[in-house]
Amino acid sequence: MRDATQRAILLMVLGMAGFALEDYFIKTAAESFSASQILVILGTGGTLVFTILCRMKGQRMWSRDALDRYVMIRSASEGIAALFFVTGLTLIPLSLSSALLQSAPLVVTAGAALWLGEPVGPRRWTAVLIGLIGVLIILRPGLEGFRPAALLTVIGVLGLSVRDLVSRRIPVHIGSTAVSGWAYATTAVFAVPVMLLNSGMPAGDLQAWSAMAAAIAIGVGAYVAVTTSTRLTEVSAVIPFRYARLIFALILGVLLLGERPDALTLVGATILVGSGLYALARERALSRRRRAS
Repeated sequence: MRDATQRAILLMVLGMAGFALEDYFIKTAAESFSASQILVILGTGGTLVFTILCRMKGQRMWSRDALDRYVMIRSASEGIAALFFVTGLTLIPLSLSSALLQSAPLVVTAGAALWLGEPVGPRRWTAVLIGLIGVLIILRPGLEGFRPAALLTVIGVLGLSVRDLVSRRIPVHIGSTAVSGWAYATTAVFAVPVMLLNSGMPAGDLQAWSAMAAAIAIGVGAYVAVTTSTRLTEVSAVIPFRYARLIFALILGVLLLGERPDALTLVGATILVGSGLYALARERALSRRRRAS
């Protein structure tokens, strides 16, 4: 394995650990802040950090590129996804939220076929359908243990999938740092009305504000790690390691939050991860075949 690929994999794993830690700190802050207050703080803090990063790179954060159609759709979908995902995260266990999040790659596969017209064969469609069964096992609708708030996370996953699909249509000259900053800004804008109507301006104690500061810093660091990872080597070589986020979330949930994921959650998560890895392997094999021909 080339050194660049090894570094890329390490960065991807570190990025997934960072995102799991970000979720943990959000749950910690939720003891003092409402979900909308958390989103306003995250959105504002993330916007400031990415503005600074743009300055350091000599890029313009605020330009007409922000009004590009696909950039606006991406920002809106991420803002909506954040509203639902973070709200769900404050109401359900971290391990359950992270397990449902693993369905995103399969949703993107289905969306790429239905919306972008990308070829998806019967084997990958089978993986998508099996993954859907995994989601239903985790949710267990109509059975004891069903958590309606988990549906918020599912809606958040749909928003994140739209974001990933639309990102493929954004012109290449638009920098990814600015695009991410605009998404954070949109999240704050979407959350402000909800915050003012429901909970008012955030107060919180030092511990809650420290948790939010950690969530912002670690979240941005994780984003930079993942972005750098995908630039060091082929994306297909590092994407499977995105599932490491579930492992880190389970560890944090059990050790720090006292969670005890039940058997159905673990079975459903295993089905989701297995289906996703199979779909990725098929996509990689087909890509190699197309290049060879």
